[in-house]
Amino acid sequence: MPAVKPIEIKVRNRASMDQCITTAVNRMIECALRQRAHGILVTRLGDGHFVVSLSDSVPFGYTEQFDFRRHSA
Repeated sequence: MPAVKPIEIKVRNRASMDQCITTAVNRMIECALRQRAHGILVTRLGDGHFVVSLSDSVPFGYTEQFDFRRHSA
């Protein structure tokens, strides 16, 4: 199966953030169901900046969140 490209999201307000993340996660769910090998990781890189991707560190059937801002110094 070809690699699935992560979806990068940049938004300016909460309403569009929720909508964009939900749409991206739903797209990744479709890809995950085809591959049945990866979960979904939503990474917050900064204010209004996210990446939604398939991840082999997340079990299939799960979606996890990671806030990169809290882990970078």
